[in-house]
Amino acid sequence: MNKTINALRIGLISAGAMLMLVIVPATTVHAAISSQMSVGSTGSDVTQLQQFLATNSLIYPAGTVSGYYGALTQNALTQFQATYGIAQVGNVGPITEAKVNNLMASGLGLNTSAPVMSSVYVSQVGANSAVVNWTTNEAASGQVFYDVNAVQANEETSAYQVPWIGGTQANANNNPSVSNTQSVQLTGLQPNTTYYYIARSIDKSGNISMTLNQSFQTN
Repeated sequence: MNKTINALRIGLISAGAMLMLVIVPATTVHAAISSQMSVGSTGSDVTQLQQFLATNSLIYPAGTVSGYYGALTQNALTQFQATYGIAQVGNVGPITEAKVNNLMASGLGLNTSAPVMSSVYVSQVGANSAVVNWTTNEAASGQVFYDVNAVQANEETSAYQVPWIGGTQANANNNPSVSNTQSVQLTGLQPNTTYYYIARSIDKSGNISMTLNQSFQTN
């Protein structure tokens, strides 16, 4: 069973059934905004902002692109600010402008969905090593935390905070590079020993998925 963490929700997914709504927005590069905005503003920057906010219907359900900064845009921006841990003032100041432009440049849109992990299994188990494998529905970095005792983990306390996980950490694919397929090699293990592990994936937007404790035994 995997635990999925992001800024809008915490849910559980399993191999047999998904218990949360997963939204995978299209990848689109938006033009950067170059001005600060508030209710009553008009122009191309407002249009760019509205198009960007409309990439996620949870943030901007109206999805109206009019070039006029009205109450709907203000509400959407307030939700955007809440999602990304910015003061919820409802207008575009320097901090919000920088965050919007950073996300626009990434081409990811408003991706607030954690990567869905599946097919988690252990292979190449030897006396002193093993490989933990899994796939994700989007490109993500992979990490495994392991120990001879059940691995401890804390929940996040704010949006996009990376939760603390105990044990020894091993990274996949020369982290922080990203991939849809992860293979993390664990080395320096003791023979004939049960090891517990938690696998974690983090996408380019900072959304996080992690498994519950699983285990395997070395030869």
